[in-house]
Amino acid sequence: MKLAYCIVLPDSSVSLAAYRGSDLTATLEDIAGLGYDGVELFVRRPQRLDIKELKDVLKRTGLEVCGIGTAPLVAQDHLTLTDPDENVRRRSIEWARELIDLAAEFGHGPVGIGKFRGQLPADNPVTGWQWLKASLLEICSYAESQDVLIALEPQERRSINNINSTWDGVKWLNQLGAPNARLLLDTYHMALEDESPAAGIFQAQNVLAHVHASDSGRTVPGQGSIDFAPIFKALQTIGFQGYLSVEIAQPSEPSQALQAARQAWEHLNEQLKALGPTIK
Repeated sequence: MKLAYCIVLPDSSVSLAAYRGSDLTATLEDIAGLGYDGVELFVRRPQRLDIKELKDVLKRTGLEVCGIGTAPLVAQDHLTLTDPDENVRRRSIEWARELIDLAAEFGHGPVGIGKFRGQLPADNPVTGWQWLKASLLEICSYAESQDVLIALEPQERRSINNINSTWDGVKWLNQLGAPNARLLLDTYHMALEDESPAAGIFQAQNVLAHVHASDSGRTVPGQGSIDFAPIFKALQTIGFQGYLSVEIAQPSEPSQALQAARQAWEHLNEQLKALGPTIK
């Protein structure tokens, strides 16, 4: 089990629950300097990135890319897989393919899909489910050809009107039937929708690919009402060997944002150490 931090790449200009340094190199150096093992990339258009530069900085800092986030596609470009406009759904799938290609460049870490699923139409949810299933099957098929996992993130009902709880996610994966589809669990959402985050982890133990860590209110782990000790114990019990990425609300002041990243690492690293030396 390793710790990562969500970062925003320069092609995204919207505010997200991810760290943004003065430039890409500074962002990666900042996160590596705090002790994190990896980063989860929030990116819109990978073809605009200098992949060689990114690989060089990652190698120099010792960071791994543990996953790719789709949040910018929703927040900045208003793309979703259930948009009533077929052209928007098609563009969403094409942009998702670009993110899959990027994931394949960096170790095949999962591409996470949360709000990118979109809202089901209130007046025709059945059709919305059909759009979602068709879109995800196409995305998963392409990802399988690139040896990349797709990780669906259950989100609380105020955020989205589909796949809210961990159990919802487990059942949906069974219905979807894609061999490379998994779940991305978020402690913030689990605390609101599951019996407990630890209970959600046990429910998803056979399909868990990635974890987002944040406290209640999207705050720094350890500064809210979520108890992370049973979460880490549950992850240890199921033999989870993946990444926990910190995804928290970002202070507007850069120095405060970096301090929040430091505080998150300190609290989560304490939880790791409490489990004993075999956890890594």
